[in-house]
Amino acid sequence: MRVAHDDVMPPPSADPPSVPASPWTPAFTRFFLAQCLSWLGSSMTPVALSFGVLRATGSTTDLGLVLAANTIPMVALLLVGGVVADRVPRRALLTFAHLVAGLAQASSAMWFLLGVQALPLLLVAAALNGFASAFTAPALRGIIADLVPHDAIGRANAVRTTSRNLTRMLGPAAAGLLVAVANAGWALAIDAGFLLLASAILATIPNADTARPSTHASARRGGLPVGATLRTFMTDLKGGWHEFTRHRWLWLVTFAFTGMNVLIGGIWLVLGPASAEDTIGAAGWGLLLAARAAGQVGGGALAYHFSPRRPMVAVLLMPMPYAALFAALAAGSDLPLLLVLATLAGIGSAVESVLWETALQQRVAREALSRVASIDMLLSFVSVPAGQLLAPMAAALLGVPITLAIGAGLCVTALLTPLISAEVRGLRRPPTVV
Repeated sequence: MRVAHDDVMPPPSADPPSVPASPWTPAFTRFFLAQCLSWLGSSMTPVALSFGVLRATGSTTDLGLVLAANTIPMVALLLVGGVVADRVPRRALLTFAHLVAGLAQASSAMWFLLGVQALPLLLVAAALNGFASAFTAPALRGIIADLVPHDAIGRANAVRTTSRNLTRMLGPAAAGLLVAVANAGWALAIDAGFLLLASAILATIPNADTARPSTHASARRGGLPVGATLRTFMTDLKGGWHEFTRHRWLWLVTFAFTGMNVLIGGIWLVLGPASAEDTIGAAGWGLLLAARAAGQVGGGALAYHFSPRRPMVAVLLMPMPYAALFAALAAGSDLPLLLVLATLAGIGSAVESVLWETALQQRVAREALSRVASIDMLLSFVSVPAGQLLAPMAAALLGVPITLAIGAGLCVTALLTPLISAEVRGLRRPPTVV
């Protein structure tokens, strides 16, 4: 029976020496292949969908409706997805969700390729995609602990992060080329094909998570909870919230990064381009985005061999280059300095992401892991648009440079505040399982 590690581990000298385990189990290898296909296809969708809708209808309102039709079901059902992913085999849920997403994308592709003019049909397809994402995301966060040895979770996350960031570089470029020379529908058709193939590969992975312990009252009771009552759902959700709040390090760091996501949404995504317009220009801003993306790829590779003894300290310090980057933007710094800081910010965010995922998967009770992940993701999804709304209002009152400088200070505050807690500082790397 798997027992969750205590939040504060023994001193480093108590850790038994051993060779780190490899994540490349047969089950993880198949899962990783399916993920790469899914990521590569999905990374093409934003460019294809945005330009495709604008070319088909010429309306930014229509584009906003399509994007909202995807986002609203995903956010609204995310907690439901976390409950379901803790009650049924995650592999089976991922297989079904990828199948639904693949069929939805195939419908979207046909909408563009056949020149269908009925926007509601595209909205339905987008909503189905959002529905699938609400169940996919929590299951993905939980399944890694079911596929690889406990002490190989960090390396598995590093491989996934590196591959995900590579697809984010390749996919949009491929989609842009297809939109330019052909039709947006072809990019969506490729995404649909990759999703359906990923679903088929996922279906071949054994349900290793059936051995998941049932130590909580809200653990799985077998079968899809179609007839589950509202009370049962609320009990499961309460169990996930209890698991989330019983780890002080978890909720303190989660709320710190909720604040960070507000800053990323407002400072980086909104005021950054506004500041660049008067300094480094659009071309310079594009180079900054590329530098950060390259840093994220490098950071994922670095994280494969990086296992700090105090993981939460590293999680909170690694994104600190964002504060320096915001301050440099506020000061109107030259492009070379900004490129260095953007690269460091990308490296830090990738390493932080791997360490955070690993901490969750190693320390949160496995039967509640998807529910905890859904709470974490919901806070992230809500905080980014909050920042996008708040930052322009602050800039209108204070000016862009001052708002950027304040954002840099808030970034440092958000990242350092959790370190006041001895539990956050004292959280240690789990001993290697031998």
